[in-house]
Amino acid sequence: MEVKCDEHIRCILKCAFDVSCFEMEVYLALLKKNPATVDELAEVLEKDKSTVYKSLQKLLEKGLVVRDYRILRSGGYRYLYRPVQFEDFKVKMMKAIEQWAKSLTEFLHSIESFEKEKFENLILKA
Repeated sequence: MEVKCDEHIRCILKCAFDVSCFEMEVYLALLKKNPATVDELAEVLEKDKSTVYKSLQKLLEKGLVVRDYRILRSGGYRYLYRPVQFEDFKVKMMKAIEQWAKSLTEFLHSIESFEKEKFENLILKA
């Protein structure tokens, strides 16, 4: 099956995972440069490190990214971020899309019932 409209897929994933456009950009950059530090991602994305860090935190909370650390020879450590394994991502993606579609359907039904009530009120008043 050929998938068209990549930007639409990004929008669906953004809505399903409840992440911002920039958080999706960070995730996609991380797919290309795996693993990566905050500094490396900030350079690639041309954004401030604190902005990238906040997005990575949100992606960590959503379970889309994992964080490891590397001990430096000079002392200290550095965090490395990487996307979750693709199989895990697919499971999370399917669950997120199903939940998003369910909530969207419920919303549409609530609008439908509201419009029906509004229509009935107009008929009863006449």
